[in-house]
Amino acid sequence: MYQKFGTLKINAYLCNIIKNPLKPTNMTTQDIIGMTIVGYRYGVAPECGRSYNTREQEWEPGVSMASVGYCREFGSFAANANAEEGKHYYIGVIAGFGGDNEICLEDVEEITAEQYEESLATYKEQSNAVVNCYADRWEALLDRGFNIGKTYEDIEAFRNLYTKL
Repeated sequence: MYQKFGTLKINAYLCNIIKNPLKPTNMTTQDIIGMTIVGYRYGVAPECGRSYNTREQEWEPGVSMASVGYCREFGSFAANANAEEGKHYYIGVIAGFGGDNEICLEDVEEITAEQYEESLATYKEQSNAVVNCYADRWEALLDRGFNIGKTYEDIEAFRNLYTKL
């Protein structure tokens, strides 16, 4: 059902990384928007299909995820505030980043933990694109002189840890 989303973007992405999947790719947010991926959050997704960032007092572009694909959890509201509600697994389309730098999905459909685990390999390329997008965003900030609490070596270690061959 979701396989049709982001096909052209994935094909272009694969062409760029086929020789060295761990090489920096200059991935941007626009490159990953529209890709289908699996993820999880703590607590049930809002019925309206968008999370609300109470700190910024604005709507997120979709439902905030604690993690997508093989990526680690990010310290966001979706990862921390509703931990007692347990993990809820979803498949959806990347809509952008939330206020806590987490991936937000639109058109989410809840799936089981088993379906999530089985789907990870299916969405490996999308997961790698997300990892590279995060890493490339961080490197761009370092290039501009920002102190983000990470070094280039830290970023490459992140990329190497979460990129799946």
